[in-house]
Amino acid sequence: MKAVILVAYASRYGSTREVATRISEVLRTQGFQVECRPMSTVSSLADYRTVVCGAPFYYGRWPRQARRFLSRFGPELVHRDVAVFGTGRVGDEQTEQQARAQLDQLLTRYDWLHPFTTAMFGGRWDPESLTGVHRLFLHLPASPLRGLPAADLRDWNAIEDWAARIARMVQSGAAQPESHESGPGHTRSGVPLSLIAEYAADQQRPEPRAAQPESHSKRPESHGKRLESHGNKE
Repeated sequence: MKAVILVAYASRYGSTREVATRISEVLRTQGFQVECRPMSTVSSLADYRTVVCGAPFYYGRWPRQARRFLSRFGPELVHRDVAVFGTGRVGDEQTEQQARAQLDQLLTRYDWLHPFTTAMFGGRWDPESLTGVHRLFLHLPASPLRGLPAADLRDWNAIEDWAARIARMVQSGAAQPESHESGPGHTRSGVPLSLIAEYAADQQRPEPRAAQPESHSKRPESHGKRLESHGNKE
């Protein structure tokens, strides 16, 4: 039996969960033992050598659940073989490049993370399923989501091909990050542990909230095709 692979995902409306499930199914056909779980339910990485992380993009960033996962397990992820995928607007060449740029920007922010392979897949957009702030934003007059028809942009062949690539790389040993001479205070890929600690501490700080004037009336707090950042049904 090969080592256990964890496919950890964040998903609010189900689309990214279905992508993660398909990736898991392909890996199992290659003989791997796979656990596919929401990031919020993962309590330890002790049983996993390879971790596949996936989440949708909203407003150019991953959801809080995914960021908390990276914050909590950062010191462990740098000692494991990690693959990363995002879901969002991937249709024509231009939007595919834009979506890929968002994923690259994410990885630049988490520069201690060195995935051996990454991918950006189309998401699913269903305005009828939106809730809370997402539904409120949909009905704003200036919202680019207004009137956007439902669409499923997931390319299942591309998803399965990427999963098969993960299997090949893990089987061949090519999934390991580039090796560096590491000493005390560094990971096996040469990342200073202090950098990860600083990132984790930064993620624990509360997000700033805009000051609001005193008022006796309450106002709701508040772009269509870019599903990765504007309402991708994750």
